[in-house]
Amino acid sequence: MHKSFETREHNEAALIAEMIAILQRKMAHDYARGETRRDAHPKTVGLVRGSFRIEPELPEKFRVGLFAEPGVFDCWVRASNSSGKIQSDAIADARGLAIKLLAPHGKKVAADTPLGQDFVLLSSPVMPLGTIALFRDAVYYTIESSPLLLAAKFALTGHALALLGLLALRIQPSSPLDIQYWSTTPYLFGEDRAVKYSLVPTSKRRSEKPDNPGEDYLAEAMQAHLDKHEASFDFCVQLQGKGMPIEDASQRWDERKSPLLKVATLTIPVQKFRTPQRQELAERLSFAPDHALPDHAPLGERRAAVLYRR
Repeated sequence: MHKSFETREHNEAALIAEMIAILQRKMAHDYARGETRRDAHPKTVGLVRGSFRIEPELPEKFRVGLFAEPGVFDCWVRASNSSGKIQSDAIADARGLAIKLLAPHGKKVAADTPLGQDFVLLSSPVMPLGTIALFRDAVYYTIESSPLLLAAKFALTGHALALLGLLALRIQPSSPLDIQYWSTTPYLFGEDRAVKYSLVPTSKRRSEKPDNPGEDYLAEAMQAHLDKHEASFDFCVQLQGKGMPIEDASQRWDERKSPLLKVATLTIPVQKFRTPQRQELAERLSFAPDHALPDHAPLGERRAAVLYRR
């Protein structure tokens, strides 16, 4: 079973509990009662309707869980900015794309009933704060102490590259529909394998970044794209190979040793999404790594999944 994949960090449960408490205090301070936003990725760039089609002739070893049989699922797709505060799209930042699959048609449930499977992805193949201990330090020092002390501690403990890695996450893309996304951390794939996920853009249309990007230029680019053209991505899995760690998300799994394999297609049709109703729905929906079917449960760092809800 999947427990054999994992090595618990020292004092892991206490670190997770401390981070939750710090973030709860921060959010209580930052927002009035009843107006609390997400602790991460609070700015919705766009919430769009899509379809998630499982490939019809997958190799046998990839016919696991959700991917065991061909099928098509409606889904919600949320594009977001990573910063813990709502800010202009023009500010370089990590970007997120999250998918919520809905129950398939004909299953005697409402069309918008969640299937219980989310995919939460980031515009980077790695998370520089790759362990729970490092993530705890970043949360504590940036919120309740001093970022300068965080830099000093990371320098003294040999983790200065993690800070540089955080800076490298900040990008200013032409559109959320034009870039690749990764899960950064691994997930169970059946009983005895682990995978990471990636979304690879395949749309025929690509946006051009404006010379002077405005506060909502990413949403504007998405809407301009979806006014007349559908968007599409290949949804891929990467099987864990030798030397590919579970617990350290700062280490990229080598795609030369374990290539990405397409297992599904995400299609986002032409639509109008920049409406008050869609924005309200985006605030009601949540996307989280622990919203997962048993065959695709989060591994390693994602045990602290409450910290990653979008």
